Amino acid sequence: MRLWGFSCLAFSSLVLRLLEETIVSFENTETAVSLHDASIVYSADDPIGVEIGATSFAEDLEAITGTRPSVIKVDPSNPMECVGCANNGIIVATVDSNLTKALVQSGKLDVSAIEGKWESYQTSVINDPIPGVEKALVITGSDKRGVIFGIYTLSEQCGQSPFHWWADVPATKHDEIYAVQKNTTFGPPSVQYRGLFINDEAPGLTGWWSKVHGVDHQPLGTEFYKHVFDMLLRLKGNFIWPAMWKSWVPRPGNIFFTDDLGNNMQLADDYGIVVSTSHHEPMQKATNEWNETITGPWDWEKNKANVTPFMEDGARRAGKNETYFTLGMRGEGDGPIQADDPVAILEDVFKTQREILAKYYGNVSAANQVWTIYKEVATYYAAGLLPPDDVTLMFTDDNWGNIQRLPLVNETARSGGIGLYYHLEYVGVPKSYKWQNTNNLPKVYKEFYQAHQRGADRIWVINIADIKPLEMPFGFIMDLAWNVSSIEFSTIPDYLEAFASREFGSEYALEISEILMEQSRLIGRRKYESVQSKTYSVLNYHENERVLSEWQALSDKVISILDKLPEEHKDAYWHHVQYPILSGQAYYSTILGLGKNQQIGFERRNSANALADQVRADFDRDFELTEQYDSIVGGKWAGILSQSHYDQYSQSSGNDWAESTKDAITGLWYVQLRQNSSYAFGNLGIFAEGSESAQEQARSLPSAWASEPTMGDFSPILPIMDPYGKGTWTVDLFHRGDYRIPIEWEVDLPFAWIHFEPSSGELSMNQLEQRINISIDWSAVPEDMNEDIGVRINYNHWFDLIHLPIMNYKVPDGFVGFPETSGIVSIEAPHFQRKSEGNVTFEHIPYLGTRTTSGSLALRPYKEARVSEDVATDAWAEYDFYLFNATSPLTATIYVTGALDTDPTLLMRYSLTISSSSQSANFTRLLGDPATAGDTPPNWRTTVADHVWIRNVSLGNVSEGQHTLRWQTNSPEVYLEKIVLNTRDGLKSSYLGPPETRLLT
Repeated sequence: MRLWGFSCLAFSSLVLRLLEETIVSFENTETAVSLHDASIVYSADDPIGVEIGATSFAEDLEAITGTRPSVIKVDPSNPMECVGCANNGIIVATVDSNLTKALVQSGKLDVSAIEGKWESYQTSVINDPIPGVEKALVITGSDKRGVIFGIYTLSEQCGQSPFHWWADVPATKHDEIYAVQKNTTFGPPSVQYRGLFINDEAPGLTGWWSKVHGVDHQPLGTEFYKHVFDMLLRLKGNFIWPAMWKSWVPRPGNIFFTDDLGNNMQLADDYGIVVSTSHHEPMQKATNEWNETITGPWDWEKNKANVTPFMEDGARRAGKNETYFTLGMRGEGDGPIQADDPVAILEDVFKTQREILAKYYGNVSAANQVWTIYKEVATYYAAGLLPPDDVTLMFTDDNWGNIQRLPLVNETARSGGIGLYYHLEYVGVPKSYKWQNTNNLPKVYKEFYQAHQRGADRIWVINIADIKPLEMPFGFIMDLAWNVSSIEFSTIPDYLEAFASREFGSEYALEISEILMEQSRLIGRRKYESVQSKTYSVLNYHENERVLSEWQALSDKVISILDKLPEEHKDAYWHHVQYPILSGQAYYSTILGLGKNQQIGFERRNSANALADQVRADFDRDFELTEQYDSIVGGKWAGILSQSHYDQYSQSSGNDWAESTKDAITGLWYVQLRQNSSYAFGNLGIFAEGSESAQEQARSLPSAWASEPTMGDFSPILPIMDPYGKGTWTVDLFHRGDYRIPIEWEVDLPFAWIHFEPSSGELSMNQLEQRINISIDWSAVPEDMNEDIGVRINYNHWFDLIHLPIMNYKVPDGFVGFPETSGIVSIEAPHFQRKSEGNVTFEHIPYLGTRTTSGSLALRPYKEARVSEDVATDAWAEYDFYLFNATSPLTATIYVTGALDTDPTLLMRYSLTISSSSQSANFTRLLGDPATAGDTPPNWRTTVADHVWIRNVSLGNVSEGQHTLRWQTNSPEVYLEKIVLNTRDGLKSSYLGPPETRLLT
């Protein structure tokens, strides 16, 4: 991100390091050049894209200062003079322009620092550059896009956001703007081609574009693509796979090359955007151009005679426009080729396609070519299919943000280089996700950082569906692609602060960045469409409740900032912050509220009815936010967020992928409020956290199942309570009888060191539930007490016992580490007690982790950790823990950040052992072998939605006392998040795993 023009703001040094060098100030100095009253000058012989950039910048300055500067074209082939220019100028030109050559020849400009480089630019302040201009800021580009990027760099520094149109970000107003007297150089970019794929664009994008034009179908023509290309260039992008989704109503769907009478192609070339086509659209032809009725099946084996001229037409039509030809082909409907030997077919396809290109471009390698190794095509590549060396190999993620393959050393040596195709949204197995941004920025950073470290630097193309609402994560990736060293894991919050300052001003930038960082953490746990009513446990670890509380707290912060934000920033705030988070909170409240309703409804709680009503209200509130989106900015975005997102999802099937046609929720429970519960268990329900007794009591057999007190599975039993636990445990009392009849209750506390808050009360139609917080004064508990204490609760002539398993264990003095508590030990990976030292060692990776709050742990430095597997496996991190009883066997559950085996010669392995025992390292594959080489690993379809790999490790029989876990791995791509020990069957089912237990220091 080029977050320019904030030199006058009080940024921290960390934030400043995210920014490229500042060339603008808002305070005058003796040597500065005033820009607010300058003319913009460009050379007549430069490409039209420079003129487009200059004109666009004039419009930006008008929005910023209120005054539109003159834009003047000079022709240095004649006596060079800027007629009508202001005293100060902004000169923009390529190194090859006659204007630049004249400046170089006069000795006033030196362009040697950028000459011959890709998309680079420099800035200089020059006195008397040309007749008619006394002083000028000169932006010189090594090529067309270099100077355009320089223009938009200046624009952003002056106060115009790249998302000025897409997110309605207002220009930051300034009366005076000055160019700083210094020379700067920018570029070349870290990645050569950087851009987007508009995909899966119905119903949102195409529906919106048609709706705002008042027609059933409005093609995506130049009016639309001007906004796309403007955003791309401002983000220093240069590459597009245009919209191409097939449509049956109306047919055939979007065709970039023919929509708007073919003017899209010329517009792209004018702007300087390189046009390619998606992975299954070869040779600059859109899928929707193929008419099976006329030309037969899309089948190379059966219909080569018609497919070949279709492809040739794409090469002919591309002409001299800057193009990146997609090679290969897939089967009908973006599916696999249906043939006995698809590898042989693709070899013939490659040969034919390159013969076509040689016909139009002079030789087989003259035109840029790319082959995307996507889905089943990856198995062909693994089987040995390989295009010629000059063809770019485009590796991909698995559609869920896990890169499937990265290049080996011999592959990076290819003259065609290596690209990467990555999804921020997706339609397909195991579940489509299209509604909102669900991309965790640290995870995105991990994938792209590793890709660049491994040499994937020719193309990065990002599937961003409808563009909205994915502007922010897309911009984040574009910033990495321009300068991959500008962001690190540790500086992502600072990046967001700089982003917030650019979009909303500096006053609340820190608070907004914290909001965005927390949103990134929450959405990174799971895609919205995959969250189901019981995804987060209602029974265990207060998980459902904690997640809802996190979303509510985040929403409250959003509203608190909204109330203070200047009016002119509120539309942009709606796009970037308010809608994404408030609608996310509404969604979670609906779905997780449904899950709790189903649980407490089954328990026959009278409170289920009010919760059911609240779920319906939250469901309606979600749609009300969509309707509000339709109305903002005078209806500019009506229909853009029309994607339905409520549906049932069967994760275990691995194939429940299709998007819903309309939002629906199902499974709400209502109970009969005026009916008493069966006499066996009475009208007072008791839920002890982590216990299933309340649901067991929902059904009864009075002749066989004891009550007063209840026994066995029907008894409310709290988890083991010990001095190292969380400190407060909860019991919920609830009314399950005729709600018109109050229930008075009171507990008899057998010991003064047991505290119930409250210890008595009444349930009624006005208060259907009461939470009791239970704590223990451990200083007063007898030493070595190990008893199940039954606390009697009396109510309306009934009673039951709430069971408190008290275990007053103590660790030896001086112990540092994690003591067992409530039958588990839960450790966040960065909280190790010691680690090995050396050139390769384990390092804390901040913010990366969906099951932790502290991040994760991985080998670093990244490249060095890949050089020698022996060196990598010698590194270790250790965790001390203490058991109060022998455990046979002790099992561990590890949580590893989602990843795939990107290197077939270095498959990810890990070892977790008890280091104090005789057991040596026991390295185990993290992932199994796919059924076909190159495919996804076993169980991918049923587990990838979890965003972590969960593995169980048996540690054998472990005695009472202090022990040490040792963690090792062979690859820097294994990121450990959490280790959980199940010491005596205390581990309960949950999505996030138990929160970290206490660390004694």
